[in-house]
Amino acid sequence: MAALSYEILTDPVPLQTSGSDDAQTSVAGTVYIVVSNPTTDWVPWYQIEVVLPCGKEAGDLTDRPDMIKTGIEPYAVRFGDVPKDEWDAGTRTFTVSAALGGLFTPGDSMVLSLDGFPVSDKEGLVRLTVNEISGGDPGDGVRTHPLTLSLLKRAPKAPRNFRPEEALVDGGENVVLVWDGPDTLTYTIEGPDGLSVPVPQRSGPDWRWSPGPDDAPLRDATYTLVATSPDGRQPGYFLTTTVAVRRPEFEAVTATQGLFAPRIEGTTDKGVIVLTEDGVEVLAADGEPGLVSAGKADVEGVTTRWVRGRDAAAGWIEFPAAGLNVFRGEGDRKWGTVAADKADLNGINTAWVQGRDAAAGWIEFPAAGVNVFRGEGDRQWGTVAADKADLNDLVTDRAWVKDRLTLDGGLTVTDVLETQSGPSRLIVHGRLDAEGELSAAQNASIGGELSVNGELRASQSAEIAGAVVASDLTVRGKLRTNHEQFKLIVEGESLFREQANANGGLAVRNEHAGWLVHAKGEQVSIQGDLRVHGAFRSDS
Repeated sequence: MAALSYEILTDPVPLQTSGSDDAQTSVAGTVYIVVSNPTTDWVPWYQIEVVLPCGKEAGDLTDRPDMIKTGIEPYAVRFGDVPKDEWDAGTRTFTVSAALGGLFTPGDSMVLSLDGFPVSDKEGLVRLTVNEISGGDPGDGVRTHPLTLSLLKRAPKAPRNFRPEEALVDGGENVVLVWDGPDTLTYTIEGPDGLSVPVPQRSGPDWRWSPGPDDAPLRDATYTLVATSPDGRQPGYFLTTTVAVRRPEFEAVTATQGLFAPRIEGTTDKGVIVLTEDGVEVLAADGEPGLVSAGKADVEGVTTRWVRGRDAAAGWIEFPAAGLNVFRGEGDRKWGTVAADKADLNGINTAWVQGRDAAAGWIEFPAAGVNVFRGEGDRQWGTVAADKADLNDLVTDRAWVKDRLTLDGGLTVTDVLETQSGPSRLIVHGRLDAEGELSAAQNASIGGELSVNGELRASQSAEIAGAVVASDLTVRGKLRTNHEQFKLIVEGESLFREQANANGGLAVRNEHAGWLVHAKGEQVSIQGDLRVHGAFRSDS
């Protein structure tokens, strides 16, 4: 006879058999074994071993020993070891031990628990084998005491575990509802539309029901299982379950506080709106960027790769990193035209600019600067008209000044003519030909030749360092030259303050009497009277 007393309890009472092969959805059972000392003496013990029958038969507790969770609520240990428990699913053995021995004081108790397992699906009486190793009466020593504990498992009398096989389905997908329950009840299913559909007698181990193909839910649907006794003696049972639809469909949705969804997809046309962190992304059915159609768009900014008119022939705008490209609608990336009443820009980069029609002039921008062409013809130079031009340099083949040319910085004609800063000075490199009047208000200093085809008038002194060559030269009616006779004619009195040399000869003539003095070579001839008012000296 065992030294300790044993009592077995179950939850539920009695244990209900599982009606489904799916252990995850079966109702879990729990077995408690209460071990106590019913005597007035201290009872020494070393080990208690509980062996469970496992399988699918009526006498088996469960067919899933791997799911059993064991536990122990020990007594208040006063002497000896604290009890320890161990579960071996392979041998189906639950062992509680005190290696160095433990003592049950009078009235002490210890609870062993087995929890979380599905009860096997056949009704019957289950026997648990217990082996107790303990000390008995004085003089008996340590002995093994075998005993049997029994519990009952029954099929449920009411339906339970009403559930869908798949709790989340696609819209229109077939729904399968299953439950456990006795065959003595009559079952009907009330769908989300409120209609009741009788369930035919089951043909397999589980009760199963599905709505017709036309009644498959398009949005979340709640089903109610109604179980009644055919004779009306038992009260009715009502169980509900809900099937969630992954993509529900509604006739209309009104969201007064907002609509929250990561994406929205069409039902017939499969366009997609994706709500991103930055805003909205519109996609076509193939996942490529889609099309937004609207009568008007009022936005703070638009970020896009290109913009086009309503048809394929319309021009389009592209947005590269450098700015903006405008293309024609026809052809492959042909430059288009920008038409505007006014353009306010910081800069323009273009190959050329032309007026509004083909006959208008146009401007080209080569690397050197600006070229202006006429509208007609092929690259014929055009005219630049302006009220004022402020330039650092002017490079031109010809220059025509209609009114007045004012040069503040001076003038340079390469290798010909230049002006210098400081005192006003005009420098002519080479020959100066004045076909008209040449006027010098101050001194005119000519280091080289001065050729004047017309008149040369110097209102001040004219200093000529070299020869003066003139076909005819007239000095205020007093001095002139005769080009044909090669004569120098002095109309008035001639005064030489320094020595006068006539290396080629000297002739003094009177207009009426002819010549008076003639010097040629080493001979001086005098015709007429010779008067000497001072000394006359002759070396011979």
